[in-house]
Amino acid sequence: MASLNADIDSALVDAERALANRDPAAAIASFVEAGDAAARYQLWRSAIRAYRSALEVDVVGRTPVARLVALGARLRRAADWHAYGVALDAHPEWPHFGALHAQICIDDGGARVECVGVGAVLQVVMPNSELVEVTSDLRLDGMPLAMALVILRRALWPGGKVTVRFGGVAVELDELGDWG
Repeated sequence: MASLNADIDSALVDAERALANRDPAAAIASFVEAGDAAARYQLWRSAIRAYRSALEVDVVGRTPVARLVALGARLRRAADWHAYGVALDAHPEWPHFGALHAQICIDDGGARVECVGVGAVLQVVMPNSELVEVTSDLRLDGMPLAMALVILRRALWPGGKVTVRFGGVAVELDELGDWG
């Protein structure tokens, strides 16, 4: 068991090193490598988290989405990842951007999640203390739930679970980025 975890851990360390060196392409490749290694050993949750980490670097990255879709029934909400892939195919004009430094900004116009290089990507409303409602910015019309949650996780980083409603679907999002 130690050697399989070493493969995954080594790729994750490489990914974090690439992020520190401001090399997003290398970070994505290493996160995908970690996910592939985890999938080879049938460590599905580790694979999912590694692929999702690659998406946090580039939320329109096709490779990690394809890997997640390929996991199929091993995913708790496989349809969400399939919808992500379909949306990327339908919207090649969407800009490439990362969610690592996503932040919630509030002003007289309301609350929104902004990402470096692209500005506002989600509009945020909290009708009560236990519910966060989000909608995509008009430039990203057609954004799937999984993409919104990848971004929102980085902006909120909740201490526990938070209920998120997007596109009429309500899910529980936790601090690790899992939802159900």
